[in-house]
Amino acid sequence: MRTLSSWLLRAMAESFKWQGLPINELFAQANIPLADLSSQTARYPQANVSTLWKQAQALLPDTHLGLHVGSNMNVRAIPVVGMAIIQATHLLSAFRLILRYQKLMGDTHNVSLIDHGNEYELRFNFNDGERDMSLLSYEAPMAFCLKIARTVKGKDWCPSRVYLQRKEPNAEINEHFNCPIEYGAKTHSLFFSELVESQSVVSGQIKITTQTNVTDILRILLEEHLTQGQVSCSVMAHALNVSEKTLQRRLAKEGTTFSQELTKLRQQKSTSLISETDLSLTEIAFLCGYSEVSAFHHAFNRWYGMSPKAYKQKITIITEP
Repeated sequence: MRTLSSWLLRAMAESFKWQGLPINELFAQANIPLADLSSQTARYPQANVSTLWKQAQALLPDTHLGLHVGSNMNVRAIPVVGMAIIQATHLLSAFRLILRYQKLMGDTHNVSLIDHGNEYELRFNFNDGERDMSLLSYEAPMAFCLKIARTVKGKDWCPSRVYLQRKEPNAEINEHFNCPIEYGAKTHSLFFSELVESQSVVSGQIKITTQTNVTDILRILLEEHLTQGQVSCSVMAHALNVSEKTLQRRLAKEGTTFSQELTKLRQQKSTSLISETDLSLTEIAFLCGYSEVSAFHHAFNRWYGMSPKAYKQKITIITEP
């Protein structure tokens, strides 16, 4: 079953209230308890959220609620990566982060980043079975990505062009995106250009010498970039300004391997987050560098002979007075 996070529903509630809509009645009709939205881990069925969108739009047929909801979303409050996005200096880095963790916000949308050589395209798609979602719910994530871009690049930033499937041109949409818009397009897409930064995951490559303890430096780099999913041996070797074979040789000389160090970090981080925080297992999986929760569960079972949930229950029993 497709679901969306409470973070998104809170943004919808705030926008609907600002528009003067009866949010208590709307959320009740969609069977979404407003009182539960304060939970950081709650998720809601796509069918209920679709009902909420449609009922709200029916009350304000001439208002583009998708634009208002997307613009009202709090970038800082994005689960797991909000602060990292705010601190990003490059648009590509910010978008790659949000795409990597988009499942934390919901799995009804699938946003992809396409490199066309001279420009990039953010393409917004619904997963199969979600076609009943209205056009405005496409426009909400598009408006939100525009807000992310303006958070990173400044309030005057604009896309190079936008594609929308809605057929009728609209002045409010034109003003919001402030760029050429192709209506009646086959996709929902936002195009932009950027002077691409180095593909290196670190700012400024590290110089290592024969006396350098490579293992210690690798551990720091892995910790810094685990959540970005850029922790392959080749990427870390590039960050250290050495070849992959040289990195592997230096680690072997110090009695370890890249795989061992990555596994140690993930083990330490996962058990610490499970024991010391109230984060959901989905969030913990992503913080440990897994793009799929199932992969995290499989690895955790392999390490400790139990699921993350069972481990948390065991820790809770041990620590109870």
